[in-house]
Amino acid sequence: MGIKIGYFSIGDALSPSGSLELSIAAEKTGFDTLWVEDHLIAMPGGTECNFAWTVMSSSLQATRRVPFITGVTAPIMRYHPAIVAQAFATMGAMYPGRVGLGVGTGEPPNEMAVYRGEWPSNATRLEMLEEALTLIHRLWTSDTPVSYAGKYYTLNKAVLLTKPKVKIPVYVSAIGPRAAELAGRLGDHVISIANNPRYIKDELWPAFESSARAAGKDPRTMERVGHFSYIYDPDGAVNPDLIQQEAGTIQGGAMSKAFASQIITVFHSAEDCIKKIEEMERMGYTHLAVADQRMALPKEHRPTLSEVESLNFWKDVFPHVR
Repeated sequence: MGIKIGYFSIGDALSPSGSLELSIAAEKTGFDTLWVEDHLIAMPGGTECNFAWTVMSSSLQATRRVPFITGVTAPIMRYHPAIVAQAFATMGAMYPGRVGLGVGTGEPPNEMAVYRGEWPSNATRLEMLEEALTLIHRLWTSDTPVSYAGKYYTLNKAVLLTKPKVKIPVYVSAIGPRAAELAGRLGDHVISIANNPRYIKDELWPAFESSARAAGKDPRTMERVGHFSYIYDPDGAVNPDLIQQEAGTIQGGAMSKAFASQIITVFHSAEDCIKKIEEMERMGYTHLAVADQRMALPKEHRPTLSEVESLNFWKDVFPHVR
């Protein structure tokens, strides 16, 4: 084995200071990467919803080595692509090699809170994401002002004087083949919550690999990040029937085919976690981004161990998966 393991340390379940504390603890525990939810509206059960980039910057300063990656930022409606480009260029200049940008087509609560009109179709949002990524890459690499008049976005002599010191890797979220094709073509890596082995093998990876090769890349060098959520329940006190099992508010035509098991897994021991990691690795994932999803339970039924305390079982997991 040898899979990379990342942890969602910044999300909707903790205050900004709590997320900072968890980031520090997760790095000490030994995670390879830390992941950052980027929401305006909290997911169901969420008790906080802070501005992800602010907490991410503070956490980068408070930690020493671990990279932080957003999972994910939608640079299409709530954020203009130029703002995303500038924010991550600045973080990349301050913390070289430790900043990653995960992107996707967004979820209705976050984007429609600031957007007039109807929720765009999957196809439209993928078009928007493609145009946004084109602009972000151009702003990161151009030394001269960029003007652009596209279908969705406009730039008028925009230039980033502060640039990242090293290339910022872009992780593109994909559940369906069209998004996987975009990930291979314009991204450096791909992220998915799909867990149906047959679907992943027959549809998701082929779309990703073929587009990467067509773009002159070697897909074998590109990370395939699998995202799953869990609840650590060493005492067997959690009632699985109470877990709100859903893929957030993500929508799309591939959803019915992408899943063969529940989104949230209950672990009673390190061995349960090791089996899940082995299962994900057999699907072709090379990097996992995991999230403690206790907020999917009613408050009175959540584990008594805090997020920081529940990190300890990972120390028994890591030796068996690396």
